[in-house]
Amino acid sequence: MGVTAKDIAEKLGISPSAVSLAMNGKPGVSVATRERILAEAVRMGYAMPKSQAGAVPNIRYVIFLERGDAVKETSFYSIVLQGIEAKAKEYGYNVLISYFDTSRDWTEQIAAICKDVSGLILLGTEVEGRHLPLAEAAGLYKQPIPMVMVDNASNLVDIDCVVADNRCGAYRAVSYLLQQGHPDVGYLRSPVRIGSFTERERGLVKARKEHGLTAPLQCVDVGISSEQAFYGMSAWLDRGGKPLSAFFADNDIIAASCIRALKARGYRIPGDVSIVGFDDMPICTMVDPPLTTVHISKELMGMVAMDALHRRIQDGTHALNDVRTGVLRTTVSTHLVLRESVAPYAGRD
Repeated sequence: MGVTAKDIAEKLGISPSAVSLAMNGKPGVSVATRERILAEAVRMGYAMPKSQAGAVPNIRYVIFLERGDAVKETSFYSIVLQGIEAKAKEYGYNVLISYFDTSRDWTEQIAAICKDVSGLILLGTEVEGRHLPLAEAAGLYKQPIPMVMVDNASNLVDIDCVVADNRCGAYRAVSYLLQQGHPDVGYLRSPVRIGSFTERERGLVKARKEHGLTAPLQCVDVGISSEQAFYGMSAWLDRGGKPLSAFFADNDIIAASCIRALKARGYRIPGDVSIVGFDDMPICTMVDPPLTTVHISKELMGMVAMDALHRRIQDGTHALNDVRTGVLRTTVSTHLVLRESVAPYAGRD
């Protein structure tokens, strides 16, 4: 006997009606609860009854997890989902949500996420080049459905992609700090090097170079989670690290955590150290002082991805299966949001 909705409800300690609402893409459960339900359904091998699966076409939002730190620490994926769902509703699709865990069997997971759906939107934040041969060997490229990747792009495979302009965003952020008179800008860097962080680092390097800075970059490696970043910055300071007057951080979580560590050691923000983050997450207005950051139109990225997927579904074209269809790569612009974590350089004693 197969897995039932009641089995999922019992496993999660929720009502069968909540499972039914989630599996049918209906309102009445929160996004977080629906994510838990759908992820557990995939893990348990639940197969949607054909009477349900055929009623309204489904698309699946797949959250790819290598370590998970780069995704789970922020609300990025859920804001992208809001854009996907807005467009999916307009086009008449249900949105199913699944996690893809690289530590589990790839072939089984690919078969599960591609079942009973018209297309996939993949959150590719943690996708790296080494994953692509594994996906091909597990049969992903042979699936007869279109796919769009969000928050990553690859030159190694033909897949439609939607990304933020990370390099330009970082370039503008660092240039702004330098225009405020700061002699140099340091880098609060995550040792986890996802594609967007690499692009942001390139923007930082470009800005320093164009401003004639030739000194070695002051780079403080901190963890990607809030706790890791706080203790990493604290340890660097305790070892005698002397911060520059301005820093650019890989993301808002790192920036906010390092602000906390600096303040705990007596540094004034922004009086002694100015800091800029990236992503414009809700935490930016909760930290003291509120964080200057680079805004990404995350909901727009989801809407653009759903638009692209819908066109593929309507046309019957699959870029992974047929290179003759061409590939769409869309870059969504970013802009700097000024708050109180940056001040003009006032010199130092």
